[in-house]
Amino acid sequence: MATALAKQLSAIKAKSASVSTLDRKKRQKSHAVSLIYEPIVAAKQDLDSVYLVAYEGFLDLVSIDPRFRVFERSLFSETSITIDRHVQTAEQNAALDKAIESFLSLVASRVLLQPAMKALEWLVRRFKINEMNREILLLTFLPYHSHSVFQRILDVVQGPLPPLFGFFSNAKLTATPIPRNTLVRALTRDVQLFALVSEFTVSQVQAHCEYHTLLSFWTSISISVILALKDANTPDEVVAERFIPHISDVIAARKSPEAQTAAYMIIVVLVSQIRLSTEVLQAIAQSLALNWTKKSCKTGLAALTQVIQFQDVGALKYAPLDAKVMKAIRKIDSLDEDLKEIKRKVKIDKFVVSYILAIIEHHPSDSEEIFDLLEDSSLSNAQKAFVLESVLRKALEGDADDDLKIAFRGALASADESSSFRALVLDTVNSMGTDIDALELRLNVSIKPQDAPAALTDGAMEIDSAPALFSFDDRLKSISRAQVHSYLEPNASADFDAMAEVFLQGLAEEKPMSQLLSNTNLFPVDSDLPVSFLLRMAISTYPVLARIEALKLFGLAVSNASDAVDYQASIVFLLVALTDSSENVRRAAADCLKALDQRYEQTAKSSKIWGLESIYGTGNETDLLKWLGLKDLKSFVHFYIVPRLEEVILDKSFTKSIVGNAVDTSVMLTGEKKKREINLKGAVCAFLTSHIVASPFFRVKLALLNMLSGTRKIVSSLSALCDSFLNDWIAKREVYSKALQSEKIPIATFETALLKIVSGGDDAEGEKFLISCLKADIPGLSDAAGDRLVETWSAWSHDSQLGFIKVLINMTLDDQAAYGALDCLSRLQISTPIFSIILSEPKLVPEIEASQQSKRRRRRSSTSQSVTPALISTHQSLRELTLVLELLEGSRPETHSGLLKQLLSILGDLLLVKTDSSLPVQYTQQILVDCILPIIKTADKSQLDSNTVRIDIIVSCIRSSSSPQIQNKFLLLVAALASLSPEIVLHSVMPIFTFMGANTIRQDDEFSAHVIQQTISQVVPALALSTTTNDSFGMVELVLSFVNAFPYIPYHRRVKLFTTLTKTLGANESLALVLRLLAKRHYDLVSRNKTSEAKTLSEFADVFLRGFSVEERIEAVSRYVAFARKIPTDLSAATVESGYVADLADMSSDKVLAFKIDLLQFIRDALNSAQKRAQVAAIFKASSEEYDADAVSALQASFASAVETLLDIIASSEKPKTRKYQEEAYDTLDAVLNLLPIQDFVSVLERLISRRDDNSTVRRALVTVRSKFENDAKVNDGLARNSALMILPTICAAISSLGAADAELAKLGFMALDCLCGKFGAVEPDAFDGEVIELVIGDLGVQSADDAAAVSALVCLSSLGTALGARILAYLPRIVPMVMTLLEKAIKDGKDLVIIGVFMLVDSFVKRIPMFMASYMTKILNLVFLSASKDAESATEDSDAVGEARSSLLENVIAKVPTKQLLGALIGNWDSVLAKWDLAMIKLHLSTTAQVIEVGARKAITGDASKIFDFLLSGFDTRNLEGEKTETTASIADEVERIVIEIAMQVVLKLNDKVFRPLFVRTTKWAMEEDLASSVARRNRLVVVFKFCERLFSSLKSIVTSYYGYILDSTADLLISYVTDASASFDLVLWETVIKTLTAAFANDQEEFWQAPIRFDKMAAPLFAQLGLGLKNSDSLTQAIVAFAVSCASEEHYKYINKAILSYMKDLDDEDEDMSDSDDEEDKAGEAGEDDEIKLDPKKVSKIARAKSGASASDIKITAVKTLKAIYERLGDEWLSMLPQLVPVVAELLEDEDESVETEVRKDLVPVIEGVLGESLDRYLN
Repeated sequence: MATALAKQLSAIKAKSASVSTLDRKKRQKSHAVSLIYEPIVAAKQDLDSVYLVAYEGFLDLVSIDPRFRVFERSLFSETSITIDRHVQTAEQNAALDKAIESFLSLVASRVLLQPAMKALEWLVRRFKINEMNREILLLTFLPYHSHSVFQRILDVVQGPLPPLFGFFSNAKLTATPIPRNTLVRALTRDVQLFALVSEFTVSQVQAHCEYHTLLSFWTSISISVILALKDANTPDEVVAERFIPHISDVIAARKSPEAQTAAYMIIVVLVSQIRLSTEVLQAIAQSLALNWTKKSCKTGLAALTQVIQFQDVGALKYAPLDAKVMKAIRKIDSLDEDLKEIKRKVKIDKFVVSYILAIIEHHPSDSEEIFDLLEDSSLSNAQKAFVLESVLRKALEGDADDDLKIAFRGALASADESSSFRALVLDTVNSMGTDIDALELRLNVSIKPQDAPAALTDGAMEIDSAPALFSFDDRLKSISRAQVHSYLEPNASADFDAMAEVFLQGLAEEKPMSQLLSNTNLFPVDSDLPVSFLLRMAISTYPVLARIEALKLFGLAVSNASDAVDYQASIVFLLVALTDSSENVRRAAADCLKALDQRYEQTAKSSKIWGLESIYGTGNETDLLKWLGLKDLKSFVHFYIVPRLEEVILDKSFTKSIVGNAVDTSVMLTGEKKKREINLKGAVCAFLTSHIVASPFFRVKLALLNMLSGTRKIVSSLSALCDSFLNDWIAKREVYSKALQSEKIPIATFETALLKIVSGGDDAEGEKFLISCLKADIPGLSDAAGDRLVETWSAWSHDSQLGFIKVLINMTLDDQAAYGALDCLSRLQISTPIFSIILSEPKLVPEIEASQQSKRRRRRSSTSQSVTPALISTHQSLRELTLVLELLEGSRPETHSGLLKQLLSILGDLLLVKTDSSLPVQYTQQILVDCILPIIKTADKSQLDSNTVRIDIIVSCIRSSSSPQIQNKFLLLVAALASLSPEIVLHSVMPIFTFMGANTIRQDDEFSAHVIQQTISQVVPALALSTTTNDSFGMVELVLSFVNAFPYIPYHRRVKLFTTLTKTLGANESLALVLRLLAKRHYDLVSRNKTSEAKTLSEFADVFLRGFSVEERIEAVSRYVAFARKIPTDLSAATVESGYVADLADMSSDKVLAFKIDLLQFIRDALNSAQKRAQVAAIFKASSEEYDADAVSALQASFASAVETLLDIIASSEKPKTRKYQEEAYDTLDAVLNLLPIQDFVSVLERLISRRDDNSTVRRALVTVRSKFENDAKVNDGLARNSALMILPTICAAISSLGAADAELAKLGFMALDCLCGKFGAVEPDAFDGEVIELVIGDLGVQSADDAAAVSALVCLSSLGTALGARILAYLPRIVPMVMTLLEKAIKDGKDLVIIGVFMLVDSFVKRIPMFMASYMTKILNLVFLSASKDAESATEDSDAVGEARSSLLENVIAKVPTKQLLGALIGNWDSVLAKWDLAMIKLHLSTTAQVIEVGARKAITGDASKIFDFLLSGFDTRNLEGEKTETTASIADEVERIVIEIAMQVVLKLNDKVFRPLFVRTTKWAMEEDLASSVARRNRLVVVFKFCERLFSSLKSIVTSYYGYILDSTADLLISYVTDASASFDLVLWETVIKTLTAAFANDQEEFWQAPIRFDKMAAPLFAQLGLGLKNSDSLTQAIVAFAVSCASEEHYKYINKAILSYMKDLDDEDEDMSDSDDEEDKAGEAGEDDEIKLDPKKVSKIARAKSGASASDIKITAVKTLKAIYERLGDEWLSMLPQLVPVVAELLEDEDESVETEVRKDLVPVIEGVLGESLDRYLN
């Protein structure tokens, strides 16, 4: 039994919520928890007022979002005030929780709004969501974890945090924001926590309650967790399993595009960080595509690209996108734009490949898109090759879609011959191992690239793309003869295309082409048509096989032709064919040339030249051709071409070398005469260039231009040979452009090649053409001409260069010109002579002077004609000059140093122009300075003199300019001049700095800051060198100009500016000057009440000083305080040695004194910095290697000087008038001393503290010591510890000597000792033992008559106790009684500081030596309780502080002192506390006792259980001990009983059954059997014991139900006495208490305790007899009877109960009706039968009971009716068996004379019965 009881008690203590709800103190604490009010305010509010505020906020939310209105009938209804979660059923609470969760989901996005917080206040105050719904509340606010509102939520969450949120505990305790990394760590470590957060987010999304902050939070933490898991090497499958399910749920939320986007972001990071299988990635891709909407498709597509991007495609195993995914992608309207945008941001090459493969697989009709995508530069060549291979394999399939083939042909046709696409196709075909020539024929496309596109017409392209509709024979029959002399004529394209179609068809059918060429209908005998056709086909872009076949046929024709024919014209076309990209074509062309070579070797005389009259037609084109003689022809072919044909076959670029050797006169043939060789090369060059001029094929022209360009030396310039063509180019450019377009040659390519024949030197025709191209101002052409000019610039002569420059300058100045001539100019390397010429050409001054003369001549003319021709000319010259200066600026001006004098002259001219006209010269000036500056920086001093450099002009330019940029440029110029030649700028320094102070330093830009830095660093040294030692006025004026400009200097540039200025002037000399001028400005601001500006200046000084070394700072401080000392209060006494006081001349003596005070305050504020102290300490601690002894000595000397100066100031300021100045000097001395390292500091302070003639100095020194050790000393610092031990005796001596007469000094001394002890007492206990303790507890310390000194001593003693520990035990018998006496007196006198001091002392002792303090606890606690009394509280001034100290002491006492001794002290104090009859004392005692019992060990409580119960019984008997009965004493008794009962329950929870049962019996006997002096005393004991029993049975429930057996008889007797003893008075309070105790016992009976007949019979009659009292307004009896009926669930008992209740529903005043079971008149009420059943006659009972309660017969009936109604409501169907006995009684009551009885039955009882019965009761009543 004992073990079971102990377990159940523990379980109930941990889990029972009802216990806490009955705890008034806890209820009050819970009620005071609020989101928007302070606890002290919330505790005083009732729920009605809270509801009104919350409802107001709720209405505001409804106006924001109508969805909130649904909660108006539930959470925010008026009836919600009455809802109590503790009494609701589980189903009701579940519904309430659901409503709360719905509201939190909806309000989460608006929690930062005030209405939302008001509404949430109601959920906290009424529904206790901070206790009952903690998890959902924390989840709701988790996205705001970095906001203060989340900290507020943590504050209101009651009880321990949910286990998953335990990591918030520290933030809850410290009231600090939760760091993000803490949250991420928790989510990473705790899988359940992360799952909870993710599931919560998913649920919000699915409920459409998501919002931006939630999604951002979820996204960010998910990404962070992924990265953290990755860093922790978590397996990929674990990470995937943790994230993918939740992400999938959100991706499927199609109605929440923002949520989908958040999921997309997470999935992208996930796939980028872990390796997922291809199947998983494909499933993710499908999920993305099938779930996105129009709003989320863009972000979904981006995510999809990354999912595909991170697939593992080893060995290029790309797969097409799934058909469903592809279908979803194709539905996106803006697909192309979206993909382009995604591509700009991330890499998507793998997606593009899979997308293209999907098009090939699923959408071949869109094949054109494939080749658009292949242009994507993000695809690698390997990826492009993979795609092309897939395209080609698909195209070569038998059932291949025609759209794919057509798209492929179109892509090749639109690609340039030199494009990477064509090369990639070629490489792909080669890698596939497919014959490229066969592939070309099969696809009807030319794959191998040519050097340049052929002259193909649209018709030719149609041939490539058109399917073969007719056979070769059909075409041969249908074609007609060409109506031209040669297929090389310009107008032969249509005939050539028709013949080419037949030719290609024949090749495809493998027909012999000789059949075509031998057809005399098409090719007449001896005509030029066959050869011209073959040559044109050879240089076309038709398939390679066609070109090869044409060349083979041409070679055959040449071999078979007559020797009388000279085919030299074909050499040009064969050379062009040698540039073909196909090696086979080049080989075929080489064979043809070899055939020609053999032919010429066999030819001895000149032959008829083929095509002489009609190769290019019969027009002028053929006439322009130049022809080679037979000898030259043989040499050209045999010696230049044929020997290198094998090289050309391997590399087509050797063609250029062949032609170059043939025309370059610098390359000579061996064995030939030079003249003959030159003639040959000139003839070949003329032959080839004639075809450039005459050929209608721009392909031929381009190939020949490329062959000839770049030749080093030729007989005549190429420009001259092509002169006619060059001259016509610009005029006929539009016509040529169309021809180039038809041949698919970019005009830019051709013009670039054309311009390459312009080579410079004496090339007059080339120069003419180049200038004409520039002047043409044609986009593209002019650009190409400019590029060629830049390439050949160095080859042109000086005059040609100057001519080009002038043309380009004129074009640049021409606003209508489209060509960017300036860009070309900027790329030319212009020489200094040319610069000199073009700088001299713009005329500024003469025109201005002429203008002025004209104005003077016409001074009386109208002013409307202000714009004169001269002014216009000057403006044009200014523009030209500006342009030239821009060119010079970009041409490294320092390399043109010879222009310096000319540039400086121009500067003067510009100043004159600015002065005499309104022309804008600022920009020109700026460019000019930019040109001069580099020259000056690289020049030497010899190049400068006062005649060359007019500094006055520069100063004038600075002053006259309104542009900060111009001003800055000139200032940099002045700085550069000062650096090179200081004497030039010396006399203009002050005007320059005056100007800077007024203008430049106010600019907030980087350039202005740079200018100031440069000017200071260059110009100031010049001033410093020129200033004599005795004349510092110039330096003062200089610094003052900057100080006066201080407010205008941008904030973030001030420190750097003043630091540069000071260091440039020399910190040792100028730092003190800068500080004192700043201090003067500070004083001026303070005197004008500009405190914010003055504060800014002080803060600046602090930061400013950090830029200097320690030595420089201390030296400056020394000079600064010396300056302050020299200033006399009476300025009339000022001397030269008084310092700079010129600006103090107008001050009165009072103002001068105020200035001196401010001086010291200013420097003190600047010195008070921990950083500065640390830097000084570092020097003194440093080794000799870092700082030599001289440096340290100098620093010490500066310190000594400053200290001595301040001491002099202190000594000279004893007068009352200067007392404030003296105080400020003291403070400044503190600041200076604090800079010293601690050992040097102590050396100085020892001397000050040892003074016995100046208490004031000693006091200040003690304060300084305490401050120094508090701020700078560390426990583990050996120097600090030794220094403390060194000064400790000095402090003690000062207290002993001066403390008696100066209590303030004693107080400060003990404070210093306290600081030293706190720092070093624990590590050096010997130093503080003995003398120090004796001093502290002596007459000057704790026993001092001065309270302040006593308190300081108490604090010091407290520190000593903490530090010394057991060493203090020897003094404990003296200390404790002494401080207790002191405490008692302080309580009496109301000295709160002394009280607090004693409490702190005892607190420290308790914490340090608790075991030894136990014996003093009785006295200590007695005084502690006494301090809480009403009288003591009213006597103290700061009762709150005393209360805090008292609470702290008691907490430590409870925690440290053993429970047994502490309980003994508390019990021992009870009688004295109770005797005071002070509620505050009593409550403090009882609350302390409760805490001791709560924290005490079970063993300790059990061991003293008897003593504790004695104490409890004493507390129970409080009401009998109270004196005069008043309302106040009664309330005290009530409160004491309540608290004692709670303590008793705490004790019970610590005991087991074996210990507690005897104590319970003892308690009942104490109340019910012990002899007492009066019935009132008995009654008081019964009341409190029954209250205790009610609390016991309610809390421990069925565990202690059996305990009721000990009070059963007493209870029955007591109840019987109420209804049978007419002489006894009716005590309603006791009666209510007894009935409630019974209710608790009945309600918690789970072991059928009351069903036992002996107990049922014992209690039944007395209980039902209470109905006779007729207390109809009390529900207690009804509840008891209902609980009794429930606990006694048997048919027999039900009948008894029903009969008993019905007996009181009848008319008990009727004398004829016998209500008893016995007719014996002698039966007496209360007579017991043989079975101990008590029988009470209702008539007699009601008669006596009514008389005592004052009730009527109707009241009894109504009470019985209410009771029966409650039974029906509770038991329902179980009670229907009693209905037959009830119906007659109901019928009788419905006709009762008393209307109230009838109403009660009709309106209350009958409906309830009918509800249970399920039908109307009327038929039974009738």
